[in-house]
Amino acid sequence: MPRLLLADRVKGRTDSFLAPLIPALERHYETRFISAGPGEELAQAIAWADIVWLEWCWDHAVWATRHAIPSGKPCVVRLHSIEALQTPYPAQVEWSRVTRLVTVGEDITEVLLANFPSVVDAVPIRVIPNGIDMDRFRPGAPDRFRVGWVGHLEPKKNPMLMMQISHRLVQRDPRFSVHVAGTFTDPRTARYLKQMQAALGLAGVVWFEGHVADMPVWYGDKGVLLCTSMYESFGMNIGEAMAVGAFPVVHGFPGADRLWPADCLFASVDEAVALIQAGRPGLYRGWVADRYGLDRQVERVLALLGEVSG
Repeated sequence: MPRLLLADRVKGRTDSFLAPLIPALERHYETRFISAGPGEELAQAIAWADIVWLEWCWDHAVWATRHAIPSGKPCVVRLHSIEALQTPYPAQVEWSRVTRLVTVGEDITEVLLANFPSVVDAVPIRVIPNGIDMDRFRPGAPDRFRVGWVGHLEPKKNPMLMMQISHRLVQRDPRFSVHVAGTFTDPRTARYLKQMQAALGLAGVVWFEGHVADMPVWYGDKGVLLCTSMYESFGMNIGEAMAVGAFPVVHGFPGADRLWPADCLFASVDEAVALIQAGRPGLYRGWVADRYGLDRQVERVLALLGEVSG
């Protein structure tokens, strides 16, 4: 079988965004996964491969395209939001050595091209949305009064808004509780949220549950998934929670209307509270399967790899 290298600079094999794809890829390719930065390990892996997939447009992609990928070797780079919004790397990649650039949504493609306009003529761009494993995220037993919130507790995920929504929600109906799956990654945010938990009387309402190892089980009793993020290029937790049965209540970040149902988006605290109170658990599993089922992503990725290896 052709040899496929998956090089993820940011995450390991089990938590990589590529992890759900690996079993399907292994049926078609001799697949090797590495998590390595610039250097000899990456160079040797590239030399071994017939096709190179660089996950994240990070420093390893800059180094590999400038020093390790020979002309003509098929190479795919997949870019996420942070690279386009917060790094200089897209301007430093040698795009002539990249066969296809992949993003997960139209909005992040537009952000990339607005910030790095030279990329538009440098490499063909393909949008392939993330896929939700509908077999792993199976229907649970959602309780409409249990609200889930998922993500690192840091400013870009906007947990401050989550606290205000939680406060207004339990004022209107004290049966609700909010359960947070995620670690504190920013000390200022941690201190603030703990103070606000006390100041707003949310002890026993907002539960900070830390890192959760088994997310399908954790989602199982959540009737609502609240997303307050300032921006997501996709938002895997939204789709995963919907697959299990949670009703999505999503802050209308830029591009959200292209990704998620319009009647689940909110701009204000009062709008969010109204959506949570009217939430209908189980409503959107079929919607997610039709649009973002893992089988669809696998089909598109395999087609892309066939295309680049020509």
